[in-house]
Amino acid sequence: MLMVKRVSKEKNMRGFSRGFLLAGIVLSLGCKDKKVVEEMPPDTVEEAGEIEIRGNALEGLPGEVYKTQFESAIKWHPWTKETLEKARISNRLILAMVVLPQQPAFLDVLSEMNLNKTLVNQINDDYVPVLIDGDAVREIGILTGELCAEIGKGLQLPLLVWITHEANPVAWIPLSNTNPGSVGELFEQSHEMVGKMWDEDPSYISRNSMLDQGNRRDRMKKRRDEREVSVDPASDAVRALRQLTSLYDPVSRTFDEAGGLFPCGAIDLLAMGSRLPGLPEELQQKSRMVLENLVNDLLVSPMFDPLDGGAYSSRRRATWSLPGYYRDCATQARIIVSLLDSYEVTGDQRALDRAMGVMGFIENNYETPVGLFGLGAGVSGNIDEWLWRLEDVEEILSGGELDLWVAFTGMKSMGNLPSEVDPVREYFRANTIGFVKSAEELAEEKGGDVKKIEESLDSARRKLLKARDERVKASNGLFEANAVATFRMVSAYASAYRITGKEDFLKRAVDVLGKAKKHFSDGPFLRLYASDAAPSVVAGRAFIYGLAVQAALDVAAVTFDDNWLMWADDLATTTVELFLEKEYLRECPMNAKLMDLPITDIVMLFDESTAGVISMAESRLEALGRPLLKSFSDLATPLPMRAIDNPILHTDVIQASLMRSYGETFVYGSQASAEIKMAIARSPFKGVNRRSADSGSQPNQVVEADQVILITADKNIRQIQSVRDLGFPVLRN
Repeated sequence: MLMVKRVSKEKNMRGFSRGFLLAGIVLSLGCKDKKVVEEMPPDTVEEAGEIEIRGNALEGLPGEVYKTQFESAIKWHPWTKETLEKARISNRLILAMVVLPQQPAFLDVLSEMNLNKTLVNQINDDYVPVLIDGDAVREIGILTGELCAEIGKGLQLPLLVWITHEANPVAWIPLSNTNPGSVGELFEQSHEMVGKMWDEDPSYISRNSMLDQGNRRDRMKKRRDEREVSVDPASDAVRALRQLTSLYDPVSRTFDEAGGLFPCGAIDLLAMGSRLPGLPEELQQKSRMVLENLVNDLLVSPMFDPLDGGAYSSRRRATWSLPGYYRDCATQARIIVSLLDSYEVTGDQRALDRAMGVMGFIENNYETPVGLFGLGAGVSGNIDEWLWRLEDVEEILSGGELDLWVAFTGMKSMGNLPSEVDPVREYFRANTIGFVKSAEELAEEKGGDVKKIEESLDSARRKLLKARDERVKASNGLFEANAVATFRMVSAYASAYRITGKEDFLKRAVDVLGKAKKHFSDGPFLRLYASDAAPSVVAGRAFIYGLAVQAALDVAAVTFDDNWLMWADDLATTTVELFLEKEYLRECPMNAKLMDLPITDIVMLFDESTAGVISMAESRLEALGRPLLKSFSDLATPLPMRAIDNPILHTDVIQASLMRSYGETFVYGSQASAEIKMAIARSPFKGVNRRSADSGSQPNQVVEADQVILITADKNIRQIQSVRDLGFPVLRN
């Protein structure tokens, strides 16, 4: 708990050291010595002007975060220049709440705040309240990791941040609703200290927060300048892959350092390591072994929901036995691609089945009326509502249907959570449910017809899903189209076609990408939502451009339509124009930037990093004869040396380095064999490039109209006469 004491300025350091962790003030208010005062700029805080902080200003803003709070009693404002100006004129601090829509626990925190009338009045009377969607305003979401680290904590959200009108953080504290009343208590303690200091001397707070921001800027720049990057990325990427394979223990079936998120990055990298030509054979075999074991653990775990087919984004403890019951469209679309890649390598039919189940869940829950996809609003609530006790199921099912369901999902009368997940038996006799056994396995164990068992399981599933829906508050499903979710789904559809050969998936990939290009474009630029809201709220960040380029390249790869390749090229050019700084790739375009920090996304904090997504796109464009500006490529391509020791946080840039060093490219003539072209279209997206002879051909790569050639990683050229010459197995479907 945050302990706050009333202290004078002269004694503040002593009071804070006893447990006051309210960041910023520890540094700012403890440094008022003569030297610092002499270095401070003149007072910049004007006398408070007359301004009315009217009602809640979120109505009409796009995105699930704002739609849940526009009727809140707290007078929330968006993160805009106008809001900063309002804080300046009123001589108030901004009180910003940074949340992620993918972590719906913020709804419980905000609900507790709304019910506390004293807290609501204090916020409305003393601050300009600002609600920030850290996924949309991605640079602020990234900054939360930096701020939490400054107070010696891991990333924790929601994060409450006091900010000056110059957009300089003053103080911040993570909030949690794990203990009833804790949010109000934490706020009151913090408000008492920050508010008192602001009332006594706002110019002092402003000047010191400005100095702190300058120090933070210098630290970021220093870390960037001192970051060690590989001078031999081909070898070091192999070392990083080898390190990743060493993290899995097949005896305990644990993956060290895997973190709490669904391990899409690890699956993607292991799948690539299993099949990429040029890698050591023993490393390919080790990658495949680890991939098979990891995926097997996941496929039978409750990370996949047997009631509705969806997948969960994270786990709560050290194993996959207890999910965090949160999910969103973008993460699930990424899970689809990872499962399909693993199926291609392992042939595990369950991976394909789960991928198709997740696909169905997304289409049923996140597709918008215009045929695009919303991010989705997570469901908050008590975890007990998601767990099952055997007697709960016995009230709904009976007889053979009950027996089959219990065996199918691995339920037990005393609960099935292992002790390492629930050491104090908090969830005594509770069960999670997963696809523990198949209908075929049940038929073999219990006897009976597989089809009848499947019918019985489906009947049980529908009954239990109805019961759960009644106790778990679901969202209304009316989502706005979101660029990240939609571009992720384009890649998922393209991958589904590549793996299954089903034309419906190809049509959907092309259709959704065509609609997305229109819907999210603002001239040559992209937006997260099709909205006229301020750029700081909806402008596309670098991450979105990276996803869009990848989606366009994926569709170009399966359609051989160079129009999509040209759009990817145009987007990449715009990306260079918007996000290239002299020494780094900024995350936020200048027209949306409110905070003066060199924020760049180089670590997989919430998702793939911008650095990784753009690096993979750059690798593919280079192989297709469409290189980017050298100064941009030089910033986009480095492999950080820390990826070797900590590959989990850098699987995306490791993949990019492997693609760049070991990738191959097919070049086909205008009259090439349709059979060969079809096989090439269904080859992997990452590390296997394909382009027409008329698109970006290089010297000494002359291809006749009916020819197909393969350019290997070492730049040798091989003629392709038949599908057997392609060098990778023809897909099973």
